[in-house]
Amino acid sequence: MHAVVSRGGRSGGLAGCSVAIAMSFAAPGHAADMAFGSTAGGAPVHRCDLDGFIELPSTDICFKIGGHARLVSGAIDKNWTGDDNYYIYNIAVDGYRAGSSGTLPNLIAGFQTQTFQTYGQGRVNFDARTRTEYGTVRAFVEAQADDDESRTGGGLDLRHAFVQFGNWTFGKTWSTFVDRDARIRRADPYKVVGDPSGSMRRSQVRFTQDFGGGISLALAAEDQEYNSPDAAIVGLGPYAPIAIPAATALSVVNDSSGMPDFVAALKWEREGVGSAQISGAVHQNKFAEQQTIGGVPVQSFSDDQFGFAALFGLALNVPTGAKDKFTFIAMYADGASNYQQDLFGTNTDVVWGRCGAVNCIVDNVTKASVNSSYTHYWTKTVSTTIGAGYGKTGYGATGTATAGVLGAPGVLNVSSFEGVANIQWEPVTNTTLLLDVHYGHVDYNGFDVNPVQPGIQDSQGAWTAILQFTREF
Repeated sequence: MHAVVSRGGRSGGLAGCSVAIAMSFAAPGHAADMAFGSTAGGAPVHRCDLDGFIELPSTDICFKIGGHARLVSGAIDKNWTGDDNYYIYNIAVDGYRAGSSGTLPNLIAGFQTQTFQTYGQGRVNFDARTRTEYGTVRAFVEAQADDDESRTGGGLDLRHAFVQFGNWTFGKTWSTFVDRDARIRRADPYKVVGDPSGSMRRSQVRFTQDFGGGISLALAAEDQEYNSPDAAIVGLGPYAPIAIPAATALSVVNDSSGMPDFVAALKWEREGVGSAQISGAVHQNKFAEQQTIGGVPVQSFSDDQFGFAALFGLALNVPTGAKDKFTFIAMYADGASNYQQDLFGTNTDVVWGRCGAVNCIVDNVTKASVNSSYTHYWTKTVSTTIGAGYGKTGYGATGTATAGVLGAPGVLNVSSFEGVANIQWEPVTNTTLLLDVHYGHVDYNGFDVNPVQPGIQDSQGAWTAILQFTREF
């Protein structure tokens, strides 16, 4: 199997990253086949017939090193807060945005103070394969560091670390849920609305079966806390929890959970045509109500609720050009926000309401989104992409935010939109210059973001543009 070079940002990756996800939907033998030759009349000399691989002396290991060096520079609207991860939920409305939980009145005030941002990035990966009596055994490790100002450099982050053994994959790599083939091309810091493939890498155990005809099925048990713990917010509507009179604070915290996420993906692909994927995931939410009494946190109630997520992805080759491509992703999540972190609400899975004698009111946060893109190659080295994503986050009646004001408007439902347009030039192989422009818009749909301060509008848009130069190896 030849490595496929993918481009377009931190989430786009490079040869090794693309191999990682391609491997999960290919027949295990095809994913890591090796051919060996030997000289006649002497000790055998192993030869690796994989592009870019070399044999390590005195071993039976075929080895490859890959990676990239990159510079990212850009201008960003004052209303698009945050640093080098431009999520749509960071757009401020009249200088206000919700906190990481994605609920009000947890408001954060302020504008973007660094309207010009730049950073360097280095990524390196190692791919080692050995032919055994069980088939080819593969180990893949990838790390990355970003830095914008430190003389000593940024910290090294582990992106991938997995072993492939026959039909099995063990370790950290792209979630089985995402469809990397259907992602929108974009620069490194962007996370486009409705596309979870940008950063969803998980520790997992995965089994993949190829049925022939381009059809394969992958089943996995994945770490439910791959990025950050599941989040819950305290409901503020008519069904809000009741605090004990002596309590000085009430919050919702993670309770013990011994269940991983169970994920499945059915994939179809055909060379020269494209691919389609259907994914599903089941996620357990388990939280406890915690009240602070006399300075001591006391857990009073515990409850759990299951959530799920579903995805349909499509990537089709378009006859307008040799490498032209159309992509489409539709997603829905109910109590499983980890699968749609790019939307308003980030990791918030549930809204915690009033508890009774038996159980508590637990409303799942729902998210729905679609996105699509079209990439056209004008020449062998110049191409453009246009695309857009739209999503909506709903909190239910228990999630009604009151901001401490009686009679505050009803249920909070937030819409997110993002438009994408970029042009890429590849003057020589594996060297790209990408200019990527995005417009994001957040709409609270008539909800008063801050009733305490009248006159705050309920929607806001913002622009940002990135120039990215990358050399892959």
